[in-house]
Amino acid sequence: MLNATKYRPFSPIHLTERTWISKTITKAPIWLSSDLRDRNQALIEPMNTTRKLRLFNLLVRIGFKEIEVAFPSASQTDFDFVRHLIDNQVIPHDVTIQVLTPAREEFIRRTFESLRGIKRAIVQALLKE
Repeated sequence: MLNATKYRPFSPIHLTERTWISKTITKAPIWLSSDLRDRNQALIEPMNTTRKLRLFNLLVRIGFKEIEVAFPSASQTDFDFVRHLIDNQVIPHDVTIQVLTPAREEFIRRTFESLRGIKRAIVQALLKE
């Protein structure tokens, strides 16, 4: 596990009209890795399931507990990767995956189809204005 004692706590500023500013963080925050999704879309040749799985396993070994893995309604490759993680029981019990979807019914249905059988996941719906 990663050591979260590298940085010393911030000294709070005491302002009587605000309560949140006096609060201090007493434990490391939860970090969400978006490398499997964000970094993949920037590649000339996007990662296939084998390469994505290698990166997923590395992120798990590093200690990430929440990992954004795909945009399953955007491509068959992403859909298949989510299914691979679930069907092959690759996701550790203490890790939660996150997926993205546009906030449109057909995409939401496709996204939830990719997640069929998973016990826990975060679904982020993107609104277009």
